[in-house]
Amino acid sequence: MLIEAESIPYEPAQLRGERLLVLAPHPDDEVIGCGGLVALHLAEARPVRVVVATDGAQAGDAATREEESRRALASLGGHAQLEFLRFPDRALNDAAAEPLREHLLAFRPDLVLVPSPIEIHPDHFALARIFCELVQRGETLFADLAVTRVAFYEVGQPIRPNALVDITSVADAKYAAIAEHASQLATRDYVSYARGLNAYRAMTLPRETKFAEGYFVIDLPSLHTLPLSELRARCGTPPALETAREPLPVSVVIRTKDRPALLREAIDSVRATGYPCEIVVVNDGGAALALDGVTLVQHETSRGRSEAANAGVRAATNAFVAFLDDDDRFYPEHLQTLATAALGSSHAAWYTDAVSLFLRPAESGAYEAHARLRLFAQDFDRELLLVDNYIPLPTLLIRRDDFLAVGGFDPAFDLFEDWDFLIRLAERGDFLRVPRVTCEIRHFEGGSSVVLAAPEGSQRFRDAKRQVWAKHAARIDNDVFANVLERQKSRTGALYAEVIEAKGSADSAHIDIARLEREKQTLIAQLGESHHTINGYAQRVRELEGVTASMSFLEEIARDHEQKVLALDRATRENDALRRANAETHEALERARVEIARLNGLLETIYGSKTWRVHTLLERARGRG
Repeated sequence: MLIEAESIPYEPAQLRGERLLVLAPHPDDEVIGCGGLVALHLAEARPVRVVVATDGAQAGDAATREEESRRALASLGGHAQLEFLRFPDRALNDAAAEPLREHLLAFRPDLVLVPSPIEIHPDHFALARIFCELVQRGETLFADLAVTRVAFYEVGQPIRPNALVDITSVADAKYAAIAEHASQLATRDYVSYARGLNAYRAMTLPRETKFAEGYFVIDLPSLHTLPLSELRARCGTPPALETAREPLPVSVVIRTKDRPALLREAIDSVRATGYPCEIVVVNDGGAALALDGVTLVQHETSRGRSEAANAGVRAATNAFVAFLDDDDRFYPEHLQTLATAALGSSHAAWYTDAVSLFLRPAESGAYEAHARLRLFAQDFDRELLLVDNYIPLPTLLIRRDDFLAVGGFDPAFDLFEDWDFLIRLAERGDFLRVPRVTCEIRHFEGGSSVVLAAPEGSQRFRDAKRQVWAKHAARIDNDVFANVLERQKSRTGALYAEVIEAKGSADSAHIDIARLEREKQTLIAQLGESHHTINGYAQRVRELEGVTASMSFLEEIARDHEQKVLALDRATRENDALRRANAETHEALERARVEIARLNGLLETIYGSKTWRVHTLLERARGRG
């Protein structure tokens, strides 16, 4: 069970490649699904190549759509290479694998954007499937792209992303680029669809993120061993797997002995395919079993691996037979993949690729995986089959009649019985390899695994190989060994050259890493000095801010002082005016006093004169005095 933070990202991912390759099913998917991430790469001047797989002609004029793609990418800024494979719309098939491989090798991207494997549109799903099969089939391609990451994007079917990329800064450019596809907007508003999905994807991210694109990111080495069904499950709940035109009648034969827990896992893996098949369980001398829904063949005593398989095929009722040992597992797409390949085919057998899972006991007592390898991924080579076996039995589907016609498994073999059988079966026709990982071969340390019980190089292993060679000595001559050796030498030489080149690239990368580490340390030191300088400036700023505050206070005091000076000046002027007025008043009073004194003197003179006395007597005589 995933915890919440593992189910949806809560922080934006810095998803960048030094060389970005975008695989688009149709002209317009490159901007609708991942235009934001493309715009971010172009803004940072990173090399970008876009490969459009189909011509899109069923939804418009092919030439018009290509021109719209050119304008849309150009509107994002920078310079992106744009290539068109021009496969028919809604008919994308495995022929696209080779041109895709050429682009991968020529451009050598370290980040590839691919439509998600749960897309519903047949071209979208086909492009995802073809890319995954290309990665799983090509060993040299895998070596060239060992450091590459793959980011699956969403267009018509939302995924469960493990990376959300903040595209807020380029969102308007993305929607403007989508709008360049006028022929498509005439029927559907892809701008609104993309904007809505991008806004929804920002829901769990910080508030400043307004738009985001969702991706499911996986490194290429992990994709190299991952079955398509598991990839689809990790990307989200997938729609139904592709189905055959009609069910092929298949019986699955499982050999077992006293390993009930592993047997239950094996049976469950068959049922998990969802394919309508018969399950035949052969209990080769083990404790009695009680199983529902299976055909059970019980051997009272062990008859060996070969006889157990033969008994299972004889008990099977269907025309086609697949095999599964109780310690191995089918992936969900296994039977459907084989059935689809076998329908209408005249091959003698069909087989897929398997992953070898090596498990060892943990401290808890349970088994845990410590290695997961692609050991079985080889195209059919009849001569190589005479020298060594490269087709594990659980990967195989054959006709029941062919099995019985060649005599089934030889009871004389208890190791490599399947190899001996395949040599004989190959005489009836070629085998068809379907390069998909669809099953798991499990090897338990400390258990009863045949491979670990007789590891390569052991005496038992060599004796068993000699037994096979001795039986088929008439088919094996010097030319067979010479041909096989030459082909394997050529293949090994090519792989060795790839390894040398990869090692050289790795050494160069290590040197670059060391150089970048030194540069990083220098930049860190410079950054420290810059921080110190900045801190000094910050201190000075704070001091200046203090001075500024003090200056403001002083300016305020000065302004107040100035006002008071002005008021004092006004008061002084008013005081001076009052003083002058007071002085003038004193002077006027003094003049009045002098005048009064003069007048008083004059009156006293008048009152003392004879005239004033005669005047007084007359006034009295008149009755006025």
